[in-house]
Amino acid sequence: RRSLHREVAGMLGSMAVAKAQRASRSDPEARRDQMIDVALVAFADRGYPGVELKEIASEVGVTPNLIHHYFPGGKSELHLEAVKRACAQLAEIHDSSAEATVGDKMPTNISRYLDEALVPTDRWKLYTRSLRSADDDLRAYAIATRQAVVEGMALNHLGIANPPPAVRALFFGLFGFLEDAAEEWRIESIGDREKLENLIMTVILAGLAATAAE
Repeated sequence: RRSLHREVAGMLGSMAVAKAQRASRSDPEARRDQMIDVALVAFADRGYPGVELKEIASEVGVTPNLIHHYFPGGKSELHLEAVKRACAQLAEIHDSSAEATVGDKMPTNISRYLDEALVPTDRWKLYTRSLRSADDDLRAYAIATRQAVVEGMALNHLGIANPPPAVRALFFGLFGFLEDAAEEWRIESIGDREKLENLIMTVILAGLAATAAE
Protein backbone atom coordinates (compact mmCIF):
# COMPACT_ATOMS: atom_id res chain seq x y z
CA ARG A 1 0.00 0.00 0.00
CA ARG A 2 2.88 2.37 0.74
CA SER A 3 4.17 1.86 -2.82
CA LEU A 4 0.74 2.84 -4.10
CA HIS A 5 0.81 5.94 -1.95
CA ARG A 6 4.23 6.87 -3.32
CA GLU A 7 3.07 6.31 -6.87
CA VAL A 8 0.00 8.45 -6.32
CA ALA A 9 2.04 11.13 -4.58
CA GLY A 10 4.29 11.29 -7.63
CA MET A 11 1.29 11.73 -9.86
CA LEU A 12 -0.07 14.47 -7.62
CA GLY A 13 3.21 16.31 -7.68
CA SER A 14 3.32 16.31 -11.47
CA MET A 15 -0.21 17.56 -12.02
CA ALA A 16 -0.65 21.24 -12.86
CA VAL A 17 -3.41 23.23 -11.18
CA ALA A 18 -6.16 23.68 -13.76
CA LYS A 19 -7.77 27.06 -14.34
CA ALA A 20 -11.56 27.14 -14.34
CA GLN A 21 -12.38 28.49 -17.80
CA ARG A 22 -15.16 27.74 -20.24
CA ALA A 23 -13.59 25.64 -22.97
CA SER A 24 -14.12 26.04 -26.69
CA ARG A 25 -15.36 23.08 -28.72
CA SER A 26 -12.00 22.99 -30.52
CA ASP A 27 -10.03 22.27 -27.35
CA PRO A 28 -10.90 18.80 -25.98
CA GLU A 29 -8.37 18.90 -23.17
CA ALA A 30 -9.64 22.25 -21.93
CA ARG A 31 -13.19 20.95 -22.10
CA ARG A 32 -12.23 17.89 -20.07
CA ASP A 33 -10.54 20.15 -17.52
CA GLN A 34 -13.68 22.24 -17.28
CA MET A 35 -15.81 19.17 -16.62
CA ILE A 36 -13.51 18.23 -13.75
CA ASP A 37 -13.54 21.77 -12.33
CA VAL A 38 -17.34 21.94 -12.42
CA ALA A 39 -17.61 18.46 -10.93
CA LEU A 40 -15.20 19.35 -8.12
CA VAL A 41 -17.48 22.17 -6.99
CA ALA A 42 -20.66 20.11 -7.39
CA PHE A 43 -19.39 17.06 -5.50
CA ALA A 44 -18.01 19.24 -2.72
CA ASP A 45 -21.29 21.10 -2.40
CA ARG A 46 -23.79 18.25 -2.67
CA GLY A 47 -21.82 15.09 -2.05
CA TYR A 48 -21.60 12.13 -4.38
CA PRO A 49 -25.28 11.04 -4.09
CA GLY A 50 -26.54 14.57 -4.73
CA VAL A 51 -24.84 15.08 -8.11
CA GLU A 52 -26.21 14.04 -11.49
CA LEU A 53 -24.17 14.05 -14.67
CA LYS A 54 -26.85 16.02 -16.49
CA GLU A 55 -26.22 18.91 -14.09
CA ILE A 56 -22.50 18.89 -14.87
CA ALA A 57 -23.27 18.65 -18.58
CA SER A 58 -25.68 21.57 -18.41
CA GLU A 59 -23.18 23.87 -16.71
CA VAL A 60 -20.37 22.96 -19.10
CA GLY A 61 -22.70 23.27 -22.09
CA VAL A 62 -22.44 19.70 -23.38
CA THR A 63 -24.57 16.57 -23.42
CA PRO A 64 -24.27 13.82 -20.77
CA ASN A 65 -23.13 11.51 -23.57
CA LEU A 66 -20.08 13.70 -24.14
CA ILE A 67 -19.16 13.41 -20.46
CA HIS A 68 -19.28 9.63 -20.87
CA HIS A 69 -17.00 10.03 -23.89
CA TYR A 70 -14.36 11.72 -21.73
CA PHE A 71 -15.09 9.62 -18.65
CA PRO A 72 -16.23 6.13 -19.73
CA GLY A 73 -16.71 5.17 -16.09
CA GLY A 74 -19.38 7.84 -15.80
CA LYS A 75 -20.10 9.55 -12.52
CA SER A 76 -17.68 7.49 -10.43
CA GLU A 77 -14.77 8.19 -12.78
CA LEU A 78 -15.54 11.90 -12.92
CA HIS A 79 -15.75 11.97 -9.13
CA LEU A 80 -12.37 10.27 -8.84
CA GLU A 81 -10.84 12.81 -11.23
CA ALA A 82 -12.32 15.65 -9.17
CA VAL A 83 -10.81 14.16 -6.01
CA LYS A 84 -7.43 13.74 -7.75
CA ARG A 85 -7.48 17.39 -8.78
CA ALA A 86 -8.51 18.58 -5.32
CA CYS A 87 -5.73 16.55 -3.71
CA ALA A 88 -3.14 17.71 -6.24
CA GLN A 89 -4.00 21.33 -5.54
CA LEU A 90 -3.73 20.85 -1.78
CA ALA A 91 -0.41 19.03 -2.09
CA GLU A 92 1.00 21.95 -4.06
CA ILE A 93 0.16 24.46 -1.34
CA HIS A 94 3.03 23.36 0.89
CA ASP A 95 6.19 25.45 0.59
CA SER A 96 9.34 23.38 0.98
CA SER A 97 11.57 25.61 -1.13
CA ALA A 98 15.04 26.58 -0.03
CA GLU A 99 14.46 30.30 -0.39
CA ALA A 100 12.97 30.85 3.08
CA THR A 101 13.87 29.77 6.59
CA VAL A 102 11.90 27.13 8.51
CA GLY A 103 10.82 29.88 10.89
CA ASP A 104 9.10 31.62 8.00
CA LYS A 105 7.83 28.55 6.17
CA MET A 106 6.18 26.80 9.10
CA PRO A 107 3.70 29.56 10.02
CA THR A 108 3.08 30.24 6.33
CA ASN A 109 2.28 26.61 5.60
CA ILE A 110 0.06 26.31 8.65
CA SER A 111 -1.79 29.45 7.62
CA ARG A 112 -2.26 28.21 4.07
CA TYR A 113 -3.85 24.97 5.19
CA LEU A 114 -6.01 26.72 7.75
CA ASP A 115 -7.25 28.94 4.92
CA GLU A 116 -8.53 25.71 3.36
CA ALA A 117 -9.76 23.94 6.48
CA LEU A 118 -11.56 26.74 8.29
CA VAL A 119 -13.84 27.66 5.37
CA PRO A 120 -13.74 24.78 4.31
CA THR A 121 -12.94 25.10 0.61
CA ASP A 122 -14.36 22.75 -2.01
CA ARG A 123 -11.06 20.96 -2.46
CA TRP A 124 -10.64 20.55 1.29
CA LYS A 125 -14.11 18.98 1.52
CA LEU A 126 -13.28 16.41 -1.15
CA TYR A 127 -9.92 15.68 0.44
CA THR A 128 -11.26 15.09 3.96
CA ARG A 129 -14.21 13.02 2.76
CA SER A 130 -11.91 10.87 0.67
CA LEU A 131 -9.55 10.41 3.60
CA ARG A 132 -12.39 8.68 5.44
CA SER A 133 -13.86 6.93 2.41
CA ALA A 134 -14.33 3.18 2.17
CA ASP A 135 -13.22 3.43 -1.47
CA ASP A 136 -9.55 2.44 -1.69
CA ASP A 137 -8.86 4.60 -4.75
CA LEU A 138 -10.31 7.74 -3.22
CA ARG A 139 -8.58 7.16 0.09
CA ALA A 140 -5.25 6.51 -1.64
CA TYR A 141 -5.22 9.98 -3.20
CA ALA A 142 -6.12 11.62 0.09
CA ILE A 143 -3.44 9.71 1.99
CA ALA A 144 -0.94 10.58 -0.73
CA THR A 145 -1.74 14.24 -0.10
CA ARG A 146 -0.77 13.82 3.52
CA GLN A 147 2.36 11.97 2.44
CA ALA A 148 3.31 14.87 0.17
CA VAL A 149 2.88 17.31 3.06
CA VAL A 150 4.91 15.01 5.32
CA GLU A 151 7.76 15.02 2.80
CA GLY A 152 7.62 18.81 2.67
CA MET A 153 7.69 19.04 6.46
CA ALA A 154 10.65 16.67 6.58
CA LEU A 155 12.51 18.72 3.98
CA ASN A 156 11.88 21.91 5.91
CA HIS A 157 12.80 20.61 9.36
CA LEU A 158 15.31 17.85 8.65
CA GLY A 159 16.59 18.55 5.15
CA ILE A 160 15.47 15.12 3.87
CA ALA A 161 12.25 14.03 2.17
CA ASN A 162 12.25 10.49 3.59
CA PRO A 163 12.72 10.64 7.36
CA PRO A 164 12.93 7.58 9.64
CA PRO A 165 9.61 5.76 10.13
CA ALA A 166 9.04 7.19 13.61
CA VAL A 167 9.49 10.76 12.35
CA ARG A 168 7.30 10.10 9.30
CA ALA A 169 4.59 8.77 11.61
CA LEU A 170 4.96 11.89 13.76
CA PHE A 171 4.59 14.27 10.82
CA PHE A 172 1.67 12.26 9.46
CA GLY A 173 -0.09 12.56 12.81
CA LEU A 174 0.74 16.24 13.16
CA PHE A 175 -0.98 17.09 9.90
CA GLY A 176 -3.95 15.02 11.04
CA PHE A 177 -3.96 17.09 14.23
CA LEU A 178 -4.15 20.26 12.15
CA GLU A 179 -7.12 18.83 10.23
CA ASP A 180 -9.04 17.76 13.31
CA ALA A 181 -8.26 20.84 15.37
CA ALA A 182 -9.31 23.14 12.53
CA GLU A 183 -12.56 21.23 12.06
CA GLU A 184 -13.41 21.49 15.77
CA TRP A 185 -12.42 25.17 15.75
CA ARG A 186 -14.81 25.76 12.85
CA ILE A 187 -17.69 23.70 14.25
CA GLU A 188 -17.46 25.39 17.65
CA SER A 189 -17.05 28.85 16.03
CA ILE A 190 -14.11 29.60 18.32
CA GLY A 191 -12.90 32.36 16.01
CA ASP A 192 -9.47 33.02 17.54
CA ARG A 193 -7.40 31.92 14.58
CA GLU A 194 -4.11 33.22 15.95
CA LYS A 195 -4.56 31.03 19.01
CA LEU A 196 -5.14 28.01 16.76
CA GLU A 197 -2.05 28.75 14.66
CA ASN A 198 0.09 29.12 17.79
CA LEU A 199 -1.33 25.89 19.22
CA ILE A 200 -0.47 23.94 16.06
CA MET A 201 3.05 25.38 15.93
CA THR A 202 3.57 24.51 19.59
CA VAL A 203 2.47 20.90 19.00
CA ILE A 204 4.73 20.54 15.96
CA LEU A 205 7.77 21.89 17.80
CA ALA A 206 7.07 19.73 20.85
CA GLY A 207 6.75 16.65 18.66
CA LEU A 208 10.04 17.40 16.92
CA ALA A 209 11.79 17.97 20.23
CA ALA A 210 10.47 14.69 21.65
CA THR A 211 11.60 12.77 18.57
CA ALA A 212 15.06 14.36 18.62
CA ALA A 213 15.47 13.44 22.27
CA GLU A 214 14.99 9.72 21.62
